Amino acid sequence: MNARKIESLYPQWRDVMEERHIIAAIRNPAALEKVAAAPAEVVYLLFGNPLNIGGMLKSLRNSGKLPLVNLDLLTGFSRDSVNAEFLAANGAAGIVSTHGEVLRAACKLGLITVQRTFALDSAAVDAGLRATNQFLPDALEILPAIAAPRVAGRFREIHPSLRVVAGGLIADLKEVESVLASGIDAVSVSDCRFWI
Repeated sequence: MNARKIESLYPQWRDVMEERHIIAAIRNPAALEKVAAAPAEVVYLLFGNPLNIGGMLKSLRNSGKLPLVNLDLLTGFSRDSVNAEFLAANGAAGIVSTHGEVLRAACKLGLITVQRTFALDSAAVDAGLRATNQFLPDALEILPAIAAPRVAGRFREIHPSLRVVAGGLIADLKEVESVLASGIDAVSVSDCRFWI
């Protein structure tokens, strides 16, 4: 699915990429309660299982949030297409994963797709490049966030319109501002102080 169609279906996604630039990442039930009152509109759900995910997605939707689920971090789920269908049926707006086959399934369902890649070394970046050549997601999340400005250009040389999210190891607001000033589209952060 192309970016224009995704952005017309999910205007909050466009807003976070173009204006707000912050994605709230939540790892536990306490953060779920905090994010409901936060200004952040897009939320990465980084925990859950088949018994509680539906309720959490409903709660996020009722709070006006756009929930994207990191399928790789859920317990009790395999990494296949039926789980993308299950999450879509329960209110997920998107899937975050390192697995291309899950993202392809999510794309076919009209969900936002975020390919997660780790910039640990040159070999990891090359693997991420190969993955985006096999399937182009709606956005690429590069971890850790401090490495994203260094390597995002390599991805954008091949895919100039690729949206890039930086995530992980953000320590303060100055780092958020620095990463965004480098041309990164958004930052995913679990520290609720930055959910602005």
